[in-house]
Amino acid sequence: MIVSRLTKLKESTYEVEIENEVYVLDEETVLKYRLFKGYEISSDLLKECIQSNELETIKKKAYSYYLRYQKNAYEIIKYLTDREILYSQALEAVNELEEKGLLNELGLAVLVAGSLARNSNGEKMIRYKLKNRHFKNDVIEASLMQLTEEDIEEGKAKLYAKAMKRFGKLPSYEQKQKLKEVFYRHGYIEGFSS
Repeated sequence: MIVSRLTKLKESTYEVEIENEVYVLDEETVLKYRLFKGYEISSDLLKECIQSNELETIKKKAYSYYLRYQKNAYEIIKYLTDREILYSQALEAVNELEEKGLLNELGLAVLVAGSLARNSNGEKMIRYKLKNRHFKNDVIEASLMQLTEEDIEEGKAKLYAKAMKRFGKLPSYEQKQKLKEVFYRHGYIEGFSS
C-alpha cells in the first residue's frame, strides 16, 4: 500500500490517500508514521496508525477540556466516556497527558483549595469538596498543606462579617453560639473563638 496523496486540511490535520481510501489524520500521526507521498505502508501498520490517530484525537479533546474547565483526571475521563469513548482509551489518553506533565492534579487541587478557603470554607469542608471532585487522597492532603494563612484568614473574616450581619442584634451568649454553629457548618475544625 502506497501513500498517493497528502493534503493539509486545517491547523494540524491532514487528508491522506492510501489505495483510493481517504483518511483524515492528525499531524502527530502523519509525522510519527512518516506518511509522506510515495511512502509504502503495510496494512498492519495502517491499522496501528489509525488507532494511534484515534488516541491523539482523544488526547486533544481531553487536554482541551482540562484547559477550558480546569478539571482533574477523573472528571476528564468521565467527560470522555459520556461522549461514547471507551473507558480504556480515555484512561490511556489521560495517563499519557499526565506522563507528559500536561495535567497537573496537585496544581489544580491547590488552586481549588485556595479558592474554597477564600470563600469561607474551613479545612474539613475543603477536604470534603475535593473528595467530591474525586481528587486522590494524597493530592488532597498535599493541597491542604499548601493553603496560605492569608487565604484562610480572608475566608474566616468574610464568614464572620456575614454572620455578624445576621446575628449582630442577638444577646452576646446567643451570638457566640450562632457564630460557633456557622463556623462548624463551614468546616472550620476549631470553630469560632472570640
